[in-house]
Formats: sequence, C-alpha cells, structure tokens
Amino acid sequence: MSTGYSCPCCGGDSDFTSDHCEYCGTPFLPQGGSFANPSSSLGQQIADMETQAVKTPNDGKLHFALGEAYHRYGDYDKAEKSLEKAAVLSPKEAKILHMLAWNAGIKNGWECVKVGQFADRAIGLKPDFQPAQAMKLLHNAAQLYLFGTRDDYNSVLEMLSSALKLDPENTYVYLYAATVYEESRQYVDAIKVLQKAGELSLKDLAPAREDARIFARLGFLYQKIGQVEEAKKALAKAVNLDPNNATARKLQKTL
Repeated sequence: MSTGYSCPCCGGDSDFTSDHCEYCGTPFLPQGGSFANPSSSLGQQIADMETQAVKTPNDGKLHFALGEAYHRYGDYDKAEKSLEKAAVLSPKEAKILHMLAWNAGIKNGWECVKVGQFADRAIGLKPDFQPAQAMKLLHNAAQLYLFGTRDDYNSVLEMLSSALKLDPENTYVYLYAATVYEESRQYVDAIKVLQKAGELSLKDLAPAREDARIFARLGFLYQKIGQVEEAKKALAKAVNLDPNNATARKLQKTL
C-alpha cells in the first residue's frame, strides 16, 4: 500500500493525516483523503471512491476516506464497515479507531460499549492521542449520566470538563454537557454550551441533520427562558440544515 496520495489539483504528495494539500492548499473532502474531486457532490465523491476501492481494495487510506464520506452522508453502517476495513489495512493508525468511536457514538449514543472500546484501542496505539482520551471520558460520562443518579451529575460534568481540556473541538462533549445542565434546570448554562456545540457542529464530520438537532434544542431552550427572537434564529438554522426536522418545524409554529 502506498504511504501517500496525490492532490487532484496540483499532484502534490500528501501524508495520511493531511486535510489539505500542502502545496496548493486544496481542501481534501472528506478529511481522510483526496480520492475524489473536491468540487463534486458528496454522493459523487462516494461513488468515485467506491469505484477506486474496487481497483485498489488494499488501500487503507482510501477506505478511511470512504468511511468518513459515508459518515458525512449519514450512512453509519457503511461508514463502520469501511472504517473497520481501513483499521485492518492500516493497523497502526489511531485516527481510524477514533473515527470509529465517533461514528459509533453518533449512531448508537455515547454510552455505547463500542465507543469506549474503539477509544481504548486508539489510546493503546497512541497513548498521547488527546482526542481519543477525550472520547473515552465522554463515553464514561455518558454511562455515568444514564446509569447513575442525580447525585452523580457533578462527576459527569467534571469528566466532560476534563474531556474539553483534551479536545476543545469535540462538539458532542458540549452537547452532552448541555443535556446534563438542562436536566438540572440550569438553562442558561445549557444554552451557553449548546451555543458552542452549534458553532463547532458546522465544522465537524457529523451530517447536517445531526447539526440541525443541536440548533433545534437550542431553539427550544431559548423559548423556555423567553428569548423568542433567539429561538426563532436557532430554529431557522435547524430547518435550513434539515428541512425534515419535525421538532424544529413544530416549535416554529408555536412562536
């Protein structure tokens, strides 16, 4: 298997972890590789990568990129299969296992056993890999929140705070913190962390429909504390991201 791949625009070589061409700056979409034309639609990129995977079935970077693309598309089952194949072909890449944990968390919930298992495997390969460490803490916090008691909420928030110190760009740590704050009726704190989740969600790997759920929740909380105009703005973002989000549309009708 090749240790690098070429930019589709200038032909410059890039390594496994690059998210843009070091020579001409072309972004690679999805982040794991540059196997499709960045200007094409995500569906077309997936089709192109599937075709190439038939020709080069043992290319771990290609399967990683395909797994990320499936994840962006919202097909979590196919994402998992492609990422697992990438992990077999590139067994020393902790980034693949971290992506598997991310995919499992969004698909099944952050308390899912697979999230912790993939995070542990990533840490085993790269003990100083902070995003994987943060993912493990998010998993542990989710389990404690769901299977513990209200007395455990402070411990949950402490875990989430520790996770954010390790990976301040993890959308779902903020989102989970918002859930805990909301359950504790600390709505202002919930809104604060949800705002950050919304900001990060537009940059991360999650599909637009997942981003829409964050803004729909933000709209609900704004409505709950009487900030109607802010609620309208958040709900409009939710519907723009996912016109099929029934919750956001229902809330819009009440404003």
